[in-house]
Amino acid sequence: MTLSMIARHPDTGHLGAAVHTGYLAVGQKVPWVQPGVGAVVTQAITEASYGPRLLDLLRSGHHPEEALAGLLEEDPLRESRQVALVDAAGRVAAHTGRDCIQSAGHVVGDAYVALANMAETDSVWSVMGDAFGSVGGTLSQMLCSALADGHAAGGDLRGSSSAAILVAGCDPSLPAWDRLVDLRVDDHAEPVAELGRLVRLDTMYALMGRGINAIYEGHGAEALSLLVAAADHDLGDDQARFWEAAARLAHGDGETAETIIEALTITDRRWRVLWERLRPTIPLSGGSPGQPTP
Repeated sequence: MTLSMIARHPDTGHLGAAVHTGYLAVGQKVPWVQPGVGAVVTQAITEASYGPRLLDLLRSGHHPEEALAGLLEEDPLRESRQVALVDAAGRVAAHTGRDCIQSAGHVVGDAYVALANMAETDSVWSVMGDAFGSVGGTLSQMLCSALADGHAAGGDLRGSSSAAILVAGCDPSLPAWDRLVDLRVDDHAEPVAELGRLVRLDTMYALMGRGINAIYEGHGAEALSLLVAAADHDLGDDQARFWEAAARLAHGDGETAETIIEALTITDRRWRVLWERLRPTIPLSGGSPGQPTP
């Protein structure tokens, strides 16, 4: 079974696709996104070229329905394809060919499409659509929640192997490869659950990355707020704590920074080595870099 979902976030305008299947590396060919352009999934008898070709047509101004109809018309295997797309305006189009392995179908909602083939039950795509419309949060959180509910509702007739999610922003001037979220689980016993964990972990790393940038941009208070949040995240780790120490040093609290590093060094002395290398480069609140520990 392959089940997937594409959507435009109702508030942010972010565009995304999430997918799960009982086959290796589903993220390789099924989901496609471009910032400010659209999102596509191509599955069943997958034809990967539908992804970039449909995105090119959307970028040139075609309506999703027009773009999809044109590609299907020239495709001799169109009745074995399952394809869906959404554009930056939230317009959608979808196709489930009559030769897709049952149960197969899709549901179209407000700026989203949920679709599945080789499903255990006919309810899978409707469950996903209902789930997406009932939860909030970021687009990646909404897509993963819908994917999990669909998986729970339909099972997988071949077993469960891989999952993936792509999310892009709403600015069409960004390069096509620019992604807000780009995560894949290529081979796992519980790929949907693992994808959900990675999405949460990605949130923590996003906080950490913004915090590190803020340190070196001289925004000490912002850096401290972001890096404390990363360290306190349910998936916060030693690296997040390390960078919290860096933010505390930059913000003038060297004593707490040292306490954090000492605690980290108990379990792994390499944190002390890295600290000694990093500390001289950290801009302090007074504008000068930190000094090596005596």
